[in-house]
Amino acid sequence: MANDLLKLGGLWKNTDKNGNEYFSGNFTYGTRLLIMKNSYKKEKGKDPDFIAYLAPKENKEDKDTSGSDPVPF
Repeated sequence: MANDLLKLGGLWKNTDKNGNEYFSGNFTYGTRLLIMKNSYKKEKGKDPDFIAYLAPKENKEDKDTSGSDPVPF
C-alpha cells in the first residue's frame, strides 16, 4: 500500500489574524494547498470539519509590503 501512495508535499500549521488555525503547504506546478476549519459547520450537520483550497503559489515579488496582515490564502 505505501508504494501506491503519491507524495504531494508537506503542510505547516499556521494561525490567522483571528486566531483560527489552518494548514498550508507549497506543491509542484505552482500551487498551494490550504486546509481550513469549516467555520460554518453546524453542530450535528453533515458539513465537513475542514475545507481544502488550491491557490496559486505566492511569489516573493508579489507579497504585500504595506505592513498589513496578509490573507492566509
